[in-house]
Formats: sequence, structure tokens, C-alpha cells
Amino acid sequence: MAEREDTNPRWVKDFILTWLNRFGCFLAHHLTRPILPLYLVSFGASSTVIGAVMAIFTVTATIARVPIGLMIDRLGRKPFLLYGVVLFAAGNLGYLWAPSILLVIPFRILHGIGWSGCTTAVATLAADIAPQKRRGELIGYAGMASSLGGAIGPIAGFALLHRFHFTGVFLGAVSLLFISLLLGGTLPEPARSYRNKERTGRWLEAVIIRETLLPAITVGFLSFGHGGILTFLPIHALKIGLENPGIWFTVYAGCLLLSRPIAGPLSDRISRRAVIIPGLILNLLGMCLLAAAPSPAWLIAAAIVAGLGTGAAQPALMTVAVDETTPQRRGQSMAQYQCFYDLGIGIGSLILGALLDLVGQNFAIMYLAAAGIAGWGLWLYMVKGKRG
Repeated sequence: MAEREDTNPRWVKDFILTWLNRFGCFLAHHLTRPILPLYLVSFGASSTVIGAVMAIFTVTATIARVPIGLMIDRLGRKPFLLYGVVLFAAGNLGYLWAPSILLVIPFRILHGIGWSGCTTAVATLAADIAPQKRRGELIGYAGMASSLGGAIGPIAGFALLHRFHFTGVFLGAVSLLFISLLLGGTLPEPARSYRNKERTGRWLEAVIIRETLLPAITVGFLSFGHGGILTFLPIHALKIGLENPGIWFTVYAGCLLLSRPIAGPLSDRISRRAVIIPGLILNLLGMCLLAAAPSPAWLIAAAIVAGLGTGAAQPALMTVAVDETTPQRRGQSMAQYQCFYDLGIGIGSLILGALLDLVGQNFAIMYLAAAGIAGWGLWLYMVKGKRG
């Protein structure tokens, strides 16, 4: 099927529906994401255990993305969007019923499978809908749905926690997912064949898309530090006097929102690389600021710098992953990209949690370790990324 033309007015409605569905999913996710470590603390979990339980979700999502990406290209986008939302909601309900850390784990797995399905499908739909000439801009706008969810979710999650305890947080997320399910039902399946006609005799080439491996690996280095931030920053923020850690996540996500409408069009008009490299540098500087932060004000400064950097680099890297693949393998390419993003978060959460216990809860060392990994990713893309 030919790429969608900018002159076709129908894509605008489809894009808005996709955006709203994505916003609901990410809002539900960020409502509970910073609360879960505190929920596990209520069971008496150590940093290592918290990191491991949080990592189970991302590792599950990572493993699930490869077969989901293959099936999305063969069977269609919409079924995986809808069933993914259902499993996502079931996982959140399960947290309420789990009486121990051990019984939280099966619901983390269910949550991870659902998250993998709905986010891969909705990202692929957005890429399908976007006209080629505005792809960088519109993928940036699509990413704003997740950023806005990240801005509102944490602060709303802590507000629900203070008023309705953990029960209110998880039920709030399930309610949002129900709305996303209804919105997802109104989305049209793109009128195209998803059967992948590109055949290869090697199973590895059928699973891995080499042309888009570099942006996927780079976003994995970027997200490694995010695994530590998402898991342990709420604990760190409370220790140094930030009473509602959701404020940090709101500022961070707000800066993501500010940078994406600027970075997306720039990546279309100049180059993807011209946006990715400065974004990766700002993300690295944000990690260093977190390591040096003695007060809430420094934490907020780090949120601003890292948010601007990530907001520029992440959608531009995703656009490269779309640019360098065919429509027939677009679902696989999106799955591969998000697989590395999830893997970075999962490994970061696990390793940085163990590191925290090893260094006596010294958060500065944890953030510097994350900065080192971010620097490695920056170097890799500077050396290997396409120029121009």
C-alpha cells in the first residue's frame, strides 16, 4: 500500500483517536508507576527486591514484543491494541488482590504482556497514519500523548494515594483503561494487507531488523537510567524533602511536551541526527545534575534538563526506526525499538537497585552509574549514526 498522502483529510480523525487512546494508556501507566515502589515498601521489600519486581514487568514486556511485532504485521494492529488494554487492566486489578510480594509477580507479568501489546499496536498505528512528509512532526505529537500522561499521572497518583490509599490508585488506573478500551474500539483498522511478503531463510533475520537496530540500541542506553529514576526517585525525593515526588515527574514530562513540537519539525527539516545528538547530551547532563542534587530545587532542575533532552531524542530515534524499514515490517520495527526501550528500563531498575544496596543507599553513585551508560549510548550514536 502506498504511503498515506497529506491531502487525505481522514488521517486527521484517525490520528486524534490514536492519540487519545495512547494518552489513556500512558496516563493509567504513570498513575501507578511511581506508586508501586512505595506499595512494595509497605510489604517490607528491600531496594534489590523492589528493583527485581519492577524489572519483571519490563523484561516480560521486552520478551513479548518480538512475537507481538511479528503478529501485528500479519494479523492487524487493532486486536493487539484491544486485548493488550484488557490484560493491562487485569494486571492492575491483581495488585489489589495480592497479599504478598510473591503474589504481585504474576500480575506484573500479566501487566507487562498487556502493556507490550497495546503500546506496540498504538505506536504502529500512529506511524501508519502519519503522512511521510510530516512523519517526524507527527510521531513527535504522538509521543506527546505519552508525555502528557507522564505529566499528569504521577502527581495524580500521589493525590489519589493520599486521599484513597493504594486502592484508589489502582482502581483509578483501571477506570482510565476502560475509557481507552472504548476509544480503541472506534479506531479503524488500516485498509492494507499485513501479511509480510519479505521472506528470509534465517530466523534471526526474520526477528531482528538490522536497518533499525542502531536507534533501538541507542534508546536502550537512554532508558537504562530511566529504570533507576522511575523506580527509586520517589524514595530519594522524599528523603531530601520533596513531599510530593509526583511534582518531579510532572515537570519532567512537561519538558518532554515542550521539546517535542520543536524537535519533531526540526528533525524533518534539518536531520534526525541534528536533534538526537543534542537530546542525548541533555539527558546525560540531567543524570549528572541528579547525582549532585542536595535539595528539591536541584531535583527539579535535573527534571527540566533531562526532560528537554529525552523529549528531543526519543521520538527522533523512533522516527529513524520508521524511516529505515518497510511498511510490511513496521510493526516489527516498532516492537524492536520499544523492546530495547523496555529492556533498558528493566535492566536499569534491576542493576541500579542492587547497586543502591551495595553502596548503602548512595543515590549519587547510582545516578553517576546511569550517566556512564547514557554517555556510552551517546558515543555509539555519534560514531555509528547516519550523518546529514
